[in-house]
Amino acid sequence: MGAAAAWAQSLSCADLRAQKEKIYGFHLAQLTETQIDAKSKEIDVYWKQVQSSGPAAVGCLKEMLSAEKTDHLFQFDAASFLYQLDKSPESLGLVKEALAQTDFQETDPANYLSLALELGQRGVDTQALAGKVLLYPAVVHISEHSLDLDSDTAALFLYGSMDPLKASASLIAKLQADQPFVRAAAAHLLAEQMTEPAFRTLSAWPGLADIKEDYRRNDIQAVMKYEAPDATSLANPKWTREQVLKIIAGLPHTRQEFDDVMSTKGAEFDREMREKKATQEELAKAVADGAPIYGIADHTAFQNAAVATLTADDFDTIRKARRKSLYNISDESLSEYLAYTQIMIRMLNHLDLYKDFRTH
Repeated sequence: MGAAAAWAQSLSCADLRAQKEKIYGFHLAQLTETQIDAKSKEIDVYWKQVQSSGPAAVGCLKEMLSAEKTDHLFQFDAASFLYQLDKSPESLGLVKEALAQTDFQETDPANYLSLALELGQRGVDTQALAGKVLLYPAVVHISEHSLDLDSDTAALFLYGSMDPLKASASLIAKLQADQPFVRAAAAHLLAEQMTEPAFRTLSAWPGLADIKEDYRRNDIQAVMKYEAPDATSLANPKWTREQVLKIIAGLPHTRQEFDDVMSTKGAEFDREMREKKATQEELAKAVADGAPIYGIADHTAFQNAAVATLTADDFDTIRKARRKSLYNISDESLSEYLAYTQIMIRMLNHLDLYKDFRTH
């Protein structure tokens, strides 16, 4: 590969385009496993050549992506590679356009979902990309975390991390979709937005009775129907409102932040548990009763304190924290999002928020 890399450094954009024409232009469904293996090796060598071409590769990739309209496999590969090399607004726009044309028969939806989430975290409008996930009727398998996501949950990562008003508007439009499963999924995700447009729309939407899946109906009703709060769980909160907000503001959301917390607060907690020779039951209780270190999931006492002490003015703060919790496609990230969602639902009931739109 040393000789190949050295040769690649001298390749012009015309050379890279010519190589691309020789290697791409195929459909995976038409290849045998042996052919797919051979093609994968060719593709790997090609992208090493692109990488070895230096800064000029960025401009070349932009040109090729702008010109390509039909080879969706190349579009996704090129978009992924361009994202690694350049995160300028122009490049991010090209990556988004390429992703919008993804063919899930050619591209792993898990890779699509991960890249789309990263675009959203960088401020790119991912409404169209999220809508594409809603149309995918199969399970998305995240091999890195041994996680299987249905279309609702896969789309949640994108709708849940985008601006809530944009997400609500996009999902409201999907309530008119031709496919019943898309309408049902859109209603499910719209309810979890818990914005005024979401409440107003769902309170008058006639399609709720047509939703067949119990989990979707139950989740929607948990948001749209008032339930008297459990006074016992809210008595004697362990943290004040100010402390709750400070803890949430200090939680990690990037790899570097997680590493920093792991080496300090996390290491201290682990040391204490080792010294106590804590059992799994004792460890679980320490987490449930203790202050969050990495996130709020499983921290029952903290969640109770948040519901008991936070005010209506803090509802949007929790919504923002929930958006930030979707930092990657993982079960840990999803657990955080769902923990914040439960706090928001409990706050709806405790403070009787949006009562004009909710059933009492």
